[in-house]
Amino acid sequence: MNNFSFIYGDDKNAIPVVSDVSFKVHEGETLVIAGPSGSGKSTISYALNGAIPWRIKGFAKGQVEIMQKNAKEYKFFELSKLVGLVSQNPLDQLVTFNVYDEIAFGLENLLVPKIQIESEIEEIAQFMGIHHLLEREIDQLSGGQMQLVLLSSFLVMKPRILILDEPMAYLDQKSESLLLEKLKLLKNSKNFNLTLIIIEHRLSRVLDLTDKILVLDVNGKVALKGKKKDVIGYNYDQLRQCNLRIPWMLELLNDLKENIPIFQLTQEPIKYNSLLEQLNFLNQEELMLIRNYLYNTIINPLEFQKYDSYEKEIQFQELYIKSLKNKCLRKNITPTKSFQEPNDVILDIRNLFFQYPNSSVLAINGLSFTVERGDFIGLVGPNGAGKTTLLYVLANLYKPTSGEIYYKGNNLANIDSFKFSKDVGFIFQNPENMIFKNTIQSELLYGPENFNILEDITEEYIQKLMLLIGEKDENKNPFNLSWGQKRRLNLSSVFIYDPEIILLDEPFIGQDQRTIDFLIETLYIENKRGKTIIISSHDYQLLLKYTKKIMELNKDGSLRTYENKEAYFKKHKNLGPIQLLEKLNSLIKE
Repeated sequence: MNNFSFIYGDDKNAIPVVSDVSFKVHEGETLVIAGPSGSGKSTISYALNGAIPWRIKGFAKGQVEIMQKNAKEYKFFELSKLVGLVSQNPLDQLVTFNVYDEIAFGLENLLVPKIQIESEIEEIAQFMGIHHLLEREIDQLSGGQMQLVLLSSFLVMKPRILILDEPMAYLDQKSESLLLEKLKLLKNSKNFNLTLIIIEHRLSRVLDLTDKILVLDVNGKVALKGKKKDVIGYNYDQLRQCNLRIPWMLELLNDLKENIPIFQLTQEPIKYNSLLEQLNFLNQEELMLIRNYLYNTIINPLEFQKYDSYEKEIQFQELYIKSLKNKCLRKNITPTKSFQEPNDVILDIRNLFFQYPNSSVLAINGLSFTVERGDFIGLVGPNGAGKTTLLYVLANLYKPTSGEIYYKGNNLANIDSFKFSKDVGFIFQNPENMIFKNTIQSELLYGPENFNILEDITEEYIQKLMLLIGEKDENKNPFNLSWGQKRRLNLSSVFIYDPEIILLDEPFIGQDQRTIDFLIETLYIENKRGKTIIISSHDYQLLLKYTKKIMELNKDGSLRTYENKEAYFKKHKNLGPIQLLEKLNSLIKE
C-alpha cells in the first residue's frame, strides 16, 4: 500500500478516513493493524480485498498492490479468491441457514465437485474443532461459534492472504487459544502458504504471532510502523496516545522502571515467564512496590474510590457528569440509592430452562440465583454456554421454556411488558441490532419518545452523550459510524432513559482504550447510583478490574459458580495478574 487515502461518499472535499498510508507485507508474514476506533483500520482491509473500489463508493488515491500487481488490474472475483476478509461482525457475512452449507458456500460457487467439497469440509471442521457444529442452525450459534464457522468458510477456500478484523472478539479463552494455535499452524503450513493481516485492539493477544505492527492515529494517518520489537519496545507513550489497549505487563514495566532498575534493561517485549524469573533477583522493597502497583492499578483500581460518594462532582476525560442533583443532565429525577440494603433482591430466578424451537439442545439448564440491587456482575462461560440467551430471557425478549423470574418480588409473567422495558436497558452483541432511526439525535431520543419522557431530556445532556459517541454531527446516519461509535451510541441510547437494570452483551468488542475508560467509568457511576449491571464478556482482564461478582455458566447452560470477584479469581489462577500476585506473595516475607 503506497500513499493510500480514501474518502467515503460523493464529497471529494470531505476529510479522508485514512490519509497517505504506506506499508509492505511480505509473503508469510503477519501484520497487525491497530489504532483507535474510527481510525480507518477496516477501510484498509476493504482496499486490500477489492471492496474498495468495486463495491464501496468514494474517492481513493495512492496505490494498492497484491502479489506485485495493481489491485485495480484484478477482476473482483479474482481478488476475492486471493484475499479473504473475515469481518468484525459475523452476521455481515453469514449467508446460509446451517453450518455445513455455510462452509460449502464458497466452494459451490467455484463449482468444486461435491465429493471434494465433502472432503474439504470434513478436514477444515476437524482442524478448527467445530465438527460437532456442522448440523447446527446458524441462528442457534453463539457469537464465538459464528466467528469460528465464518473463519472456516474462508480457510476452506485456501486464500493467499487472510485479513481478520478483531478475530477473537467473540471467543472464550479456550476458543481463543485454539484459534491462535491454528493460525500459527496455518502460517507455518506449506498447504496454505498464508499471509496474515490482523486488525486488533488488544496487542497482548497477538504478539506471539506478529512480525510487523502498523499503528494508525485518530486521523487515519500512520503513527508507528515497523517490526514488533521496535514498535512495542520503544514507543510506550505513542502507543498510549493512540488509545491502544496496552498489555498490562507493558504498563507495569513502564510505570515502575524508574523505581526498579532491572526493568530499564528491557528493550523488547518481555515474556511473562521471564518476568516471573526476574522477581527472584529483586529485594523486598521492590517486590512490595510491584505488588502494590499490581493490586491497586490492575486488579482493584484505587482510581474509582473518588466515586464512592455520588454527591461529589465527577469529571473524567472529556465526558462531564455531576451528581444526580444536576438539573442540566435530567430534569425532575429522584436520586437512586447508592447503597445496597440487606436482602434487597431485584431479580429472583427460579429453576430456569430455555430451549430453542426445533432444537434438542438446552441453552439454559435449570438456573436458580438471585441478583441484588446494585450488583455489578460479570457473566462468563465458554462459547455456547447460554450467556446471551440468559440476557435475552432476563430482558423479557425470550420467554423461558419453564421456570420463573421475579422482578422486585413480582412474577415477570404478570408484569406489563411495556413498563418492564422501561426498567431494563439491553445492549446487544451486534450494535446494528438496536439502531432504528436515520440520525444520531433521533436514535438517542427513540427511547425517551417511546416512554413519553422527551421533556425530561435537555440539549446539554444530548451534547454530553455526543461526546461519549465521539461524533459532532447529530444528523449523521448512525449506520455510517464506526463499529466502536455504534456501540457507544447503543449505550447512550440506553443511559438516556435511566433504566434500573443494564444488561450488556460483549460491550467492549471493537473499542479502543479511551472508549473503554469512558464506558467503564460511566457504568461504574451508574452502579454507584444503585443501578444493577450484568455484563457478558470474555474479557476476563476487564472483569477482574471492574466487577463485583462473577457468574460462570457451564457448557451445558447450567450454573457453575456465582461468587464475589476476589473469591472467583483466587480459584481461577489462569490470569496473568493473579499468577503474578501469587508469586509475589510467596516471595514477600511478612
